[in-house]
Amino acid sequence: MADKKRHSIIPDKKPDGSINSPEPEKAVVTDINSLIEPPSEKEGLTPAKIEKAVKTADIPMILMIFVMIVFGLIILYSVSGPDAYGQFQDSSWFLTRQLRFTIGGLVVMFIVAFIPIDFFKQKWIAISAYVLSLGLALATILFGVGREHGASRWINIGPIQLQSSEIIKVALIVAFAGYRAMIAQLKSEGRVKRPKSKAGRILIDAMVEFIIPIVLCILVDLVIVLQPHVSCFIIVAAVVAMCAIVSEIPLKDWIVGGIIVAIVGGAVGGIAWALMPQAKKDRFMKNYAHVFKRISIYNSDGETEDEELTKDDTRQVDNALNALGSGGMWGVGLGNSRAKYNYVSEAQNDYIFSIYIEETGFVGGVVLVLMYLVMFFMCLKVCWRAKDVFSRTVATGCTALIFVEVLLNISVELQVIPATGVTLPFISYGGTAQVCLLIAYGLILSVSRSGTVRPEKKNLASSVKEIRTEA
Repeated sequence: MADKKRHSIIPDKKPDGSINSPEPEKAVVTDINSLIEPPSEKEGLTPAKIEKAVKTADIPMILMIFVMIVFGLIILYSVSGPDAYGQFQDSSWFLTRQLRFTIGGLVVMFIVAFIPIDFFKQKWIAISAYVLSLGLALATILFGVGREHGASRWINIGPIQLQSSEIIKVALIVAFAGYRAMIAQLKSEGRVKRPKSKAGRILIDAMVEFIIPIVLCILVDLVIVLQPHVSCFIIVAAVVAMCAIVSEIPLKDWIVGGIIVAIVGGAVGGIAWALMPQAKKDRFMKNYAHVFKRISIYNSDGETEDEELTKDDTRQVDNALNALGSGGMWGVGLGNSRAKYNYVSEAQNDYIFSIYIEETGFVGGVVLVLMYLVMFFMCLKVCWRAKDVFSRTVATGCTALIFVEVLLNISVELQVIPATGVTLPFISYGGTAQVCLLIAYGLILSVSRSGTVRPEKKNLASSVKEIRTEA
């Protein structure tokens, strides 16, 4: 009996229910959690805490983002030099500004990365993120600038110009994940009230699990498309869909909720369109004229005469395609592009990939695509090992955000899809986009550091369970 007590990790109890204090030499472990996670220290920042934070950081992912950023800055400087000198008499103007935004974004990324992911699970953060998303979307319609580019995409706050859509994308991921985590917790605690009738239970489940979060996201996305900002609308829809897929929404609620949303949404949209005056319909269609023109350009084969299209309309796409073809196998050399001399307008943004291929050729393109693939599989590993609904949804949403944009940008430049105005993550010029993408990457790093189940901990937990069973 004494030998059994010595090896048991469960202390004995007295008849009155209190626990006997084991002798120092025998009290090896009194809490199973201490075998899995060391007890937290109450003191402030210490060298031990810093060392632990560094050890738990995903160093390969951190190195990967630094490689991608340095690579992107080199490409940006090579591509943007002529345009920067023509506009500002400084060939490094775009590079200097991008470098400032990148440094600021990296600082925020590391702050986010070393905050435990469970901190972002709080209800007030989810609510604030959603209010921020909807508020920015509405403010962009009311006070936004940039109509000359086809849509209101920027908000001026004093001397600072923000592209609100970039902030909305990240905030909406956190909001959606927070809602799903809250529902999962309420269900586990048995606090979700369900009617007695079967039909009522089906309806309530569909409402809570699917309809409420999806409709809230659709509301933000509708405001975005009314700006009109179609490319952001597509990205937000794709990212929210990926978040919904991994957030453990039951299939039955997908089907029931999807049917209800489709029927109600279609009916409301049809009635609104039927009751809308013709003048407003004409103005509405005029707002999307640039979208229809891009589709016409995409459908044009370049040989058939099209009365609605001029050579100026197709110049950007044609010159970008020529730049892609001019690169050959090895390219014309870094800095030697001809298309960047105003043949492709604003080459540092949407069409930077074409200029890059012209300078580095097919080999350079393969290198860049492989770098994105390595980063993608690193992020995918974090998503796969996420410990709960919130961590998985955040990691998946942020991963989808980065790589949906990569896919759209490269597809546009290869003329697989019509032009969308999506920049190439970590490569194209854009301050707000760079900072927000780094924040998204920081959230993935946070999940990697504190929101995943590590294999060694799984094995240790199994060993503890076996010890308890044998004891």
